[in-house]
Amino acid sequence: MEKKILQFAKVINGYTFRGAIKTAINKEIFVLQAKDIVQGQNISNADKLTPIAFKGTRTTSFLQKNDVVIVSRGTGAGSFRSAIFASDENVIASSSLLILRIKMKEVLPEYISLYLNSTEGQNKILETVVGSYIHAISRKKFEKEIEIPIPSLDKQKSLINLNQNIQQQELIHERKKFLKQQIINASLKKLTP
Repeated sequence: MEKKILQFAKVINGYTFRGAIKTAINKEIFVLQAKDIVQGQNISNADKLTPIAFKGTRTTSFLQKNDVVIVSRGTGAGSFRSAIFASDENVIASSSLLILRIKMKEVLPEYISLYLNSTEGQNKILETVVGSYIHAISRKKFEKEIEIPIPSLDKQKSLINLNQNIQQQELIHERKKFLKQQIINASLKKLTP
C-alpha cells in the first residue's frame, strides 16, 4: 500500500538563521546542516555539529529522536540525502534541511530514510523539485505528491536489517583493504636500508 508523506508524517522546515551561523563556546545548542548528513548514517551525537548561541524565538525546527532529516537542496539524484536523528541533545535543523516527524506506529523512520535514499526515492523527489540548476524540494509538493510504498512492519524491519548487514560488510571490506595495504607498506619498508 502506498501512502503520501503527509498521511504518515509531519513535514517541518529547518530554521532560517538571519545571518551566518557562528560557532559558540558553550555547547548547549547545536545546528545540523546539510554538510553533516551522510546518506544512511544516523546522527547519534552532536560531537561533530556546530555549537551555536541560539536566541531565536520558539521554533518547531528543534529535532526530536527518530526524526528523519533530508537535505532539501541539491543538483540531482543522490543530492537529497536522508538520515535519522538518534540523539537526545538540543539540535536545531538549518533551513537546508526538511524534517519528517513520523506520526504512525506502522511506519518506521529507518525504513522511510532507506526508501528516500534509494534510486526510486531520489527519482520521486526529483519530480517535486523547483529550480533549474540548484534544485530545491518544494515542501508542499513533497508532502502531497510523493507516495511511498509502506509494507508490513515485518517487511520494513527485514529491509532495515538487510541494509545494516550490507553496511557492515562494506566496513569489513574497507578494513580488509586497509590491512592489505599496511602489509604491502611494511614489506616494502623492510626492503629499503
